[in-house]
Amino acid sequence: MRPLSTDASTQTTGPVTAASERFDPFDPAYVIDPYPVLAGLRSTEPVFFSPGLGSWVITRFETVKTVLRDVQRYSAMIASDPLTPLCPHARAIIVDSGFNVPPLLVNNDPPSHTHYRAFFSDPLQRERIQGLKPFIQETVQTYVNRLALGDKPADLVAGLTWDVPALVLFKLLGVPAKDVQLVKNWASSRVVMTWGRPTEAEQISLSNGAVEYYRYAQALVQEKFKNPCDDYLSDLIRLRDGDDKKATLHEIAAIAFNLLFAGHETTSSAATNMFKALLPDRKLWDQVCRNEQPLAPVVEEALRIDPPVQAWRRQTKEAVILDGISIPAGSRLLLVFAAANHDPQQFPSPDAFTPGRRNAMQQVSFGAGAHFCLGAPLARLELELILKEVAEKLPGLSLVPGQDFSYTPNTSFRALRRLMVTW
Repeated sequence: MRPLSTDASTQTTGPVTAASERFDPFDPAYVIDPYPVLAGLRSTEPVFFSPGLGSWVITRFETVKTVLRDVQRYSAMIASDPLTPLCPHARAIIVDSGFNVPPLLVNNDPPSHTHYRAFFSDPLQRERIQGLKPFIQETVQTYVNRLALGDKPADLVAGLTWDVPALVLFKLLGVPAKDVQLVKNWASSRVVMTWGRPTEAEQISLSNGAVEYYRYAQALVQEKFKNPCDDYLSDLIRLRDGDDKKATLHEIAAIAFNLLFAGHETTSSAATNMFKALLPDRKLWDQVCRNEQPLAPVVEEALRIDPPVQAWRRQTKEAVILDGISIPAGSRLLLVFAAANHDPQQFPSPDAFTPGRRNAMQQVSFGAGAHFCLGAPLARLELELILKEVAEKLPGLSLVPGQDFSYTPNTSFRALRRLMVTW
């Protein structure tokens, strides 16, 4: 039950510095635009302790990547622990329900992680991902055509980027399309529950939702066990071949639970962030629409400049020194991908949207090392196909001027709730 009922989010102590007092990821100004604050912190105190988060904050590219790649000194076990400890009532809901999602991939360490990553990645070969391409193209075309024929201005999130990644994931997992809204709502709630600051009343409601979400994943895997189809979960069941040493059905259900969130929520945000960053540059947008600008570099630069995963967590297994700062064993770290991706030592003129950067693919939006995101190839394919179809059908697309940008307050995910466009 670690992901929802752990005590690992209990506050720890550390030195209070100027950076400690300046950094507040829940400050409304920071939520809207974290990059100026992060630039200042990275240049003055690249490693500092945040009392509000009970974590050491890491902002430099090289340091973030070093931690991600070192599984001997840094544990991933706390990666999806709740930032805010659950209140007794919410905890009781989780415990009494039998909720049990064991650590497998993002919140697991070798050697167990190595075993599970090999098993769960096996069916995600290039053929399986490329086999989704016709479905992605058809789905994107349907949504873009509907958007083009609808009223304007329109919300690009509601009209395109919210549903499409979920529909693609559901196709991969073999989930009925009718459940899109249900699962998307569960996924959005999990962002708040795990990486936000919900009130006790919200925790109780979110815990009930998490239990429903978990039971849905269990039922889905049981259905695949009885009636296997041509989808990822069925592939896992066939690969398991009744051998619990490879993976149990319970563990496959746990993967389904996590993928029903991680497999689409981040891609939805990445697509929205991509258009928000790209559309103000009318020269570049016109080049994209005239096929004068390759799409893959645009996607990569969009992932770098405004990553859907802004920060991720690790815990020290031993005392370490990072950027000259001594950090005790057992300390929690917040690795700020958003700051690392804007580090001028790695990416010159980091705030400029510049497709074709020589080292663009070194960005850490998908993590690095042993825990590099398994879904990265699918996410890149989706983003490229979405960009291609929108550029072809809506070359006059532009952002509605003067709009406010509203994000879900949390430490790790940059999820824009609405993006108003016209054409």
